[in-house]
Amino acid sequence: MKKLLIIILAINLFAQNEISEDWLKEQPKTIAKDFYIWRYLDQNITPKQALDACGQIQRFNNKLFFRYIDKSDNKTLKSYKSCVKSKTKDLLNKKPYCIEAGLSVYDATKLPSKSLKKVINRVKNEYPQLAKKLKILNSTIPFVTLEQVDKKTFFDTFNQVGSVYRAKYFNHHISLKTIKRLRDNKKFAQTIKLIVTNTKMNKAQKSLLNITPEGLNFKSTFHLAINAIRHDKKDMALIYLENAFNKAYYKMDKDNITFWQYKLTKEKQYLDKLINSWDINIYSLYATSFMNKKQNNIIFDIEQKTTTIKEFDTTSPFEWIKILEDSKNIDKNKLSSYQYQFTNESTLGHLAFVQEKYDKYRNSYFITPYEKFIGKLPQKRQALIYALARQESRFIPTSISTSYAMGAMQIMPFLSKAIAKQLKDDYDIDKQLDPKTNLKYANHHLNYLEKNLKHPLFIAYGYNGGIGFTKRILKSGLFKKGKYEPYLSMELLPFDETKKYGKKVLANYYIYKNHIDKKEKINFNSLLNIIN
Repeated sequence: MKKLLIIILAINLFAQNEISEDWLKEQPKTIAKDFYIWRYLDQNITPKQALDACGQIQRFNNKLFFRYIDKSDNKTLKSYKSCVKSKTKDLLNKKPYCIEAGLSVYDATKLPSKSLKKVINRVKNEYPQLAKKLKILNSTIPFVTLEQVDKKTFFDTFNQVGSVYRAKYFNHHISLKTIKRLRDNKKFAQTIKLIVTNTKMNKAQKSLLNITPEGLNFKSTFHLAINAIRHDKKDMALIYLENAFNKAYYKMDKDNITFWQYKLTKEKQYLDKLINSWDINIYSLYATSFMNKKQNNIIFDIEQKTTTIKEFDTTSPFEWIKILEDSKNIDKNKLSSYQYQFTNESTLGHLAFVQEKYDKYRNSYFITPYEKFIGKLPQKRQALIYALARQESRFIPTSISTSYAMGAMQIMPFLSKAIAKQLKDDYDIDKQLDPKTNLKYANHHLNYLEKNLKHPLFIAYGYNGGIGFTKRILKSGLFKKGKYEPYLSMELLPFDETKKYGKKVLANYYIYKNHIDKKEKINFNSLLNIIN
């Protein structure tokens, strides 16, 4: 009898996680619905049910596509997936359409010349564009061949080969004629970034030193400035920085440029601009710390109403998405309505979010919810969790990202499943929308990251980009002692998202550490000196 009860309980628990076709149809098209469709496609459903579900998707991606293929009865799609998932060596004897689907330029760089020649012969008639790229890789001097091809082939090859191959075979002086031919293409911005952020492309970097910034976007112009700084071309860097400042839209980007103008000139006017910035970032914090000033727009506490007019469901991702949409045009009346919904600690993050939007981001809210879950942890760990959660989700427990990261700490499903196994927990993916579980799993993951990466900045990189990526960055020659360090290395990360994320989390950590730990306060420069 006891065994039967256990089986019935297990069935009921499993049923709670099952997503029904009828329930899905009732939900609005959102990223949250896409997440549940992704899970639904992993259930025991028919090809027709899978197709019907795909018709409800807001943003299609490979995660959804490949799960749909698994449920589909379309042989062509199944063949396509087989090609895409095939190992490179297994593609060599496949049909041309399969090679074209599964062989990336990056994968092709791993093939020996004999194999490349074989692949070229197999695809050249049906897929001449692919053959053209492969011929570059198989030529005696790949860079010479690269400079002679059309713009599309140039970018599709140079931008996709991978950093190691690029440094080994494409680290050459790029002629002015080639630069003039390429610079009007949008993909040139990526080429500039890949050259500047690769520490082993010194020759190619020197080719960029005389490019005029006219017609280039903010990011390209800023990368050219960083390149000039690396090569001790101070006057040139200042010209690029001024041009980039005029093109920048976001305040943090403008402050970033102002910081570098100060570093190059040591003129106090730039420090004053940073001190007066309303944006809280590592550059304004650097200035206020350096000049022993205080930032007046950091708010730690928000007084919540005691009366609730309308209850808010903190367990539903769909309810949070409604707030996201509704608060895009927030006014005083909307704010007042929110204030009477978000009246307890579980909605403190929601209130801080809408309040910051109402303030047009001129005030920054560094709230400390979830103290009952993390309050007994060491203060450094508390500061780190708050720093990450503020950047990841603004403390929203039902936040789901486009990549399906979940909860206040935005943990990916594959990672939460692995952590559950390590903790010997029964895995329930929906519990990641419960802050208690989500924070518990994040703290466990941080034990691992902190053991291997030590500094909050590197832990942030690891949390966002993975520990493997972060270790490769540290081995690449970045974050060593030198002029303008560690700030210069922070600009040379190859992934824009992780670069920005690290800066944001570092600023958050500095503020939270000093707020939580009143006895052992740190100044910003000492926090950055630890890196060296």
